[in-house]
Amino acid sequence: MSDKKPKSTSAKNTSKKPASGKVTKPLRRASAAKSGQTSDKAAGSRKAKLFDRIKKSDTKRTHASARNPKSKRGFLGKASGASSRGGFEQDKNRFRTVWGLALVILVLLIGRAYYIQVANAQFYQDKGNELITSERTQKSYRGMITDRNDLPLAVSAPLATVSFSPHDYASEYYELKRIILTNPNSPQLQARMQKRLDNMDLTTLAAAANISVDELKKATAIDDSIDVTDEAAVKAALPSGAGSHYLPLLNKVTPEIAQSVSSLDFPGVHEKNFFQRYYPQPQSNAQLLGFMGQNANDPEGGYEGRAGIERQYEKDLAGDDGKVLVLKDAKQNSLKEIKQLEPEIPGKDVALTIDSRLQYLLYKELEKAGRLQKARWSTGMIVDVQTGEVLALSTWPSFNSNNLNEMTGENQRNRALLDVFEPGSVMKPFTVAAALDSGKYTPTTLIDTNPGSIRVRGYTIRDHNNLGMINMATLLQKSSNVASTKIALSLPPDAITNMQRQFGFGSKTPLQFPGEGSGLIVTPKEKETSRRATVSYGYGLQVTLAQVAQAYSALAAGGVMHPLTLIKNDKPQPSKRIMAREQAMSIVQMLESVTEAGGTAKAAAIDGYRVAGKTGTSRRINPEGGYYSDQYRNVFAGMAPASNPKLVGVMLIEDPRGQIYAGLTVAPVFHNVMKEALRLYNVPLDKPLKTEPQ
Repeated sequence: MSDKKPKSTSAKNTSKKPASGKVTKPLRRASAAKSGQTSDKAAGSRKAKLFDRIKKSDTKRTHASARNPKSKRGFLGKASGASSRGGFEQDKNRFRTVWGLALVILVLLIGRAYYIQVANAQFYQDKGNELITSERTQKSYRGMITDRNDLPLAVSAPLATVSFSPHDYASEYYELKRIILTNPNSPQLQARMQKRLDNMDLTTLAAAANISVDELKKATAIDDSIDVTDEAAVKAALPSGAGSHYLPLLNKVTPEIAQSVSSLDFPGVHEKNFFQRYYPQPQSNAQLLGFMGQNANDPEGGYEGRAGIERQYEKDLAGDDGKVLVLKDAKQNSLKEIKQLEPEIPGKDVALTIDSRLQYLLYKELEKAGRLQKARWSTGMIVDVQTGEVLALSTWPSFNSNNLNEMTGENQRNRALLDVFEPGSVMKPFTVAAALDSGKYTPTTLIDTNPGSIRVRGYTIRDHNNLGMINMATLLQKSSNVASTKIALSLPPDAITNMQRQFGFGSKTPLQFPGEGSGLIVTPKEKETSRRATVSYGYGLQVTLAQVAQAYSALAAGGVMHPLTLIKNDKPQPSKRIMAREQAMSIVQMLESVTEAGGTAKAAAIDGYRVAGKTGTSRRINPEGGYYSDQYRNVFAGMAPASNPKLVGVMLIEDPRGQIYAGLTVAPVFHNVMKEALRLYNVPLDKPLKTEPQ
């Protein structure tokens, strides 16, 4: 037994602990060899137990997988354990995941493409077009205003303004220098840029624009010493301040002259084309035609008619601007026209009934009389009796409508149409018309004016002299206030004012001129005897000179009202009869005596023609009350030839300082203008010419 124990101990030590020394593996093999069959059995037993555990583990996993298939996967189907099926399941789930994500992305891309290209395509097209295109307004040609003989009174001249931007020039200069400097390996590019740089010689631009080259160099302030690759340095060197973006080279020149500069295709040079209104006879037509002013509602600063015919017929004259789609570069310069968006519609011409020859003559006579009498202003009209066409209409003082710096609030007023006034004795023919229409009076009825005055409601109404017993013709010839008052007081209170309204007083004329006055006619009551009296001789009412001209034209036409017109091609408004021809022509015959010996307007008589008319000298109203004692208004309304009237002329001088009676101030104006008008229109004589004594 003693021999066995040491062997057993030795075996244990050999199996559990390797022998000392460096070579251990051979010793283990040796130990195993010594152990013999005992070691082989132990190893077999361990292997059997290991396989048994693996088998049981696989069986458990199989049952667990059957109960819960997901138990062997992690997140996103990641296989767990050591199953031989794990690799296939993992690849299949990855395949599905990748294709699912790809499908989602594809759907999103298709949806986005649909949103951009179909659902919201127009929005993105417009955004893109804004970057490379722009709409440019194509100004329409404004129609002409002509006289009755098609002579131009207002025309639109095409002009151009050429300007230079030193900032744009310098920016282009430095950019070309930078490209040349930074591209040493591209000789062709450098050559092209150098050629463009050579074409930017300011001497060429200065010669074409007739401007000093030193001025251009000073404006551009080119500094060749800066580092053109340094963006900050270039920006600091660019011109800034007043004039850095706009330096006028050619201002309001013809397109041909502007072309000599714009054709250079010089960097920084810009051309703006426009139309400017021009008036060949500015002063005589200024208040009638009006003028052009800037339209505050036009973003491009266009012009529109602001007064007169220019304003009244703005829509017809202006036409419609066109729109063109243009391609632009990065600097917003137009490169070329792409297409016409809206067609340009030129304005229509407007032909007036005005005769420019007669218009000029009228203005010069009004100016002559106004200056001679040191008057505030003067105005007049000439009307065709048979048609109501206005042949001349002018006011002094005037202004040059080609230079609005001369225009003031006073000289731009068309006095004949805008201003209202108390007309005075020129209204007496309509008082006579009311008397004849009443049936109580005839042309030969006598009226007692003794003792040359009449007392009405505490007021004394006087004539210049005691005329005694007079008929209707003498009433008009001597301009009797007393006789007019007696007629008015013998008729119903509304008889006089109704006749005045019948002749067009108290309402605007058919001219419908911008700002035209309508006047004021107030019917007096039965007990208002003083008002009934004053209305009969032209006080206590307000009229315009155009209304006076229209009323006298109706008398001259035998009691037929032909509405006034200024437009030649307009459809005439219907005429209407307002009194019997016999009565109207009898009043015309009475008015002849006014221009004959003993009348108040002998200076209006014209050799070879019978002339009928009426003067009116009225006091000017004092704003503080009553009337001025030393300020008057002179009016004359007349017609010729009286046997068969063709033309009516009405003249007014406000506050003459030389002489105070209409027969001495405005009657000569009528004479000078009407004499030439009758000659221009070849009106036959109706009275023998005076013979000079031998």
